[in-house]
Amino acid sequence: MVRKLIWIVASIALVVVALLAWLGAFKSLTVNDSPQGGYVVVGYDYMGPFEKIGPMYERVVATGDSLGLSTDSLVGVYYSNPEEVAPDSLLSFVGIVVGNSDDDLGTLDFGKMRTEHIPSGRALWIDFPYSNTLGMIVGIMRAYDALGEASVAAGLEPGWVYEIHSEGNVRFVFQEYPQAEDPAAF
Repeated sequence: MVRKLIWIVASIALVVVALLAWLGAFKSLTVNDSPQGGYVVVGYDYMGPFEKIGPMYERVVATGDSLGLSTDSLVGVYYSNPEEVAPDSLLSFVGIVVGNSDDDLGTLDFGKMRTEHIPSGRALWIDFPYSNTLGMIVGIMRAYDALGEASVAAGLEPGWVYEIHSEGNVRFVFQEYPQAEDPAAF
């Protein structure tokens, strides 16, 4: 009986370890330091707990599909710091990348979606593969901790915090606000 119980516990532990490995819990993370941004994004604002933002992604995809927009690259921008703001008051934005900052979008109709411009700038970022919601949760827990530590070590104060979701991958980005232009230069 004891031996059978040991086998059951060992089997469950093995399954849990295998699941965590599949979700990326043991994947080594590489923090990259290079310019990011330069995106034009259309989407919707969201206020509330970040962990409940999933339906907003679905809404953006449905709207994008109805307007004939490619929904291959989705962006979640997180304006509020969850360590400083109550969960119900957290501000964020979910959208679709529709171009680069240099693109002329002309008279494209984005319906009731708001346009957000993410400028190009120095950033720390991590690419994390995921295949499902559990993998995304693992990625969030690991990437944000690693980026927080790396930003302190690099002296980077994040102004833009966002995620770029594409097929099987999410890029977590901590990006500085662009430097203010020196008015004396003009």
